[in-house]
Amino acid sequence: MDAILMSLMTALNEHLLINVYQRDTDDFYTGYVQVLGHDAVVLGTYNDSGIADGCALIAFSAIDQVEFAGDDLDNMNFRIGLAQSEHFLTLQGKEKPFQFDATESLIWQLAKQAQASEQMIMVVVADDDAYLEGRVTAVAEDRFSMAIFNKFNYTDVRALQVDFSDILVMEFHGLDLKLETELVRHRDQLQHVPTKLFQNDGQLEGVFQNALAENRLISVVPKGPEDQFFVGRVKAVNDRVVVLSLKDMAGQFGGYILMTLPSIQNVATASDYLQTISFYEQWDQTHHFSQQPVLNADREFDPNDNLVKAIISEAAGFERVVRIKVADSDEHFLGYPEHVDETDFDLKLVGQDSGETVRIRYGQIREIAFGHIFAYLQEVQLKNADR
Repeated sequence: MDAILMSLMTALNEHLLINVYQRDTDDFYTGYVQVLGHDAVVLGTYNDSGIADGCALIAFSAIDQVEFAGDDLDNMNFRIGLAQSEHFLTLQGKEKPFQFDATESLIWQLAKQAQASEQMIMVVVADDDAYLEGRVTAVAEDRFSMAIFNKFNYTDVRALQVDFSDILVMEFHGLDLKLETELVRHRDQLQHVPTKLFQNDGQLEGVFQNALAENRLISVVPKGPEDQFFVGRVKAVNDRVVVLSLKDMAGQFGGYILMTLPSIQNVATASDYLQTISFYEQWDQTHHFSQQPVLNADREFDPNDNLVKAIISEAAGFERVVRIKVADSDEHFLGYPEHVDETDFDLKLVGQDSGETVRIRYGQIREIAFGHIFAYLQEVQLKNADR
């Protein structure tokens, strides 16, 4: 613990970007130390895009390691610089910061300020894998009470007491929690709706056609073992594939995905979570937060085209990074296409597998994700590396 404390003190004094790794999980935070208390640290954190995005209080008991240097931090420094130079959207500097006295309990101070401001926070406690999101309703000397909010299920209404000694992490501010705060403040406008789910019985083309005609927000679950789903609007559909314009967890434009119809497990056209993302989307539009300035949310797709080949050919022509999932594999390949012909193409891999090449047939493809912020970041880093 002395080594961790000394590392955090060095990071504070020298204003160093660090990774803070947690015990018993692969999760970690990247950011700058803002306050160092006697039992916890507050970081100003950055998301994977290099965007300043809220803060995290981390109890010393939850910290496994503090990292000052390495490929990941080099990569993050690059992304942070790019996010700043390209004026990526962020709430940094637009919210009133919480004030902390390093000689007093940071947890108590955070709980009191969250209660006074009625802002949503996220809490991780010991011996519980859940990420608890809610509003602080009362604060005592050694615990606080939360009204839990479940953005996936509006009928899940709970009150919870949290002991300070059990707290591992508390997240506050940041775009997701800002949006959730606004949602809860307007909760009376939203009512629970039963999930309307369509299983893949061979009739999904009609479901997608209706969603396209109505410009309806939908969620799509692919087949496979992954706990994954996509939220977005249909841009094009035919009897083989569908192309969605995606929304991320903050309701912002999240790029595009092409999916073959047989690779889809089910589609939801109504749910509480779709209401949540729709509210976030409206807030984003009102506050000019809908998409990062380097992305293009206005692309059109012709359903009469061979969309798989068209998307791959365009990516090859403009050296765009795509993420591809193929049949009989749970692995995703990230790279840019080369040597495109009538039946297949090379995908030159980037990221962890940089330098390798795989040959892919069009008929193998189950998903193509493209036009999102992480593809853009990879493309810029590749161009920068070639200089």
